[in-house]
Amino acid sequence: MANSDKEQTTLNLYIQRMAEHPLLTPEEEKELAIKAKKGDKEAMKKLVEGNLRFVINVAKNFIGWGVPLTDLIAAGNLGLIEAAKRFDPDREVKFISYAVWWIRQAIMQTIFQQTGAVRIPVKESLFISKVKETYERLKEELKREPTIEEIAKEVEASPKKVRNALQVVRMPLSLDKPLGEEGEDLTLLDLISKKGTEDVEKEVVEESLHKELNSLLNVLDERERIIIEHRFGLN
Repeated sequence: MANSDKEQTTLNLYIQRMAEHPLLTPEEEKELAIKAKKGDKEAMKKLVEGNLRFVINVAKNFIGWGVPLTDLIAAGNLGLIEAAKRFDPDREVKFISYAVWWIRQAIMQTIFQQTGAVRIPVKESLFISKVKETYERLKEELKREPTIEEIAKEVEASPKKVRNALQVVRMPLSLDKPLGEEGEDLTLLDLISKKGTEDVEKEVVEESLHKELNSLLNVLDERERIIIEHRFGLN
């Protein structure tokens, strides 16, 4: 049996099993999220299972990127689980609107790991490692997410270069970080909760995907960037 046939069979069996899990009502979802936050593993399991369908929808956007759909779905499921662990049910936002960030990041990481499409120069790799270590150290010392400017000061580099490095290692974006100037408390999570969830889910996937791709391309030289753009049709 050809690999494509095996993949299709595996996918069909997975979809059949997934269909056994009922869709959650908003009330059920919030109740499960509250229990999951308190450490209820069964509630966590049901919350994840009730949203598996959405992972497939996100994964379909990456068909043709050199990774089998089944692998994309598996990666997306890991992102969904991570989102379930971090989700705060006290915020007025639909769970899947929050989870789409984690699903996408997990899928993107798998794509670049499996295809080996992006080979970052040694000098840039060392800088990225330095930024990552600094990020983790400052987060521990400050007991909060360090700002781009704080990291840039420590590594003696421009905020733009630090921002690109953080995108490459796919540090999770803080949805609770204020979007405005000092004194303005509006966060990305607040913004999401004020918009239609269906539109937000689509916008979040597309916008964050473009930003991450641009950041990845920024660390490559011109020749490598052109190759990647043509390979994946990014231009």
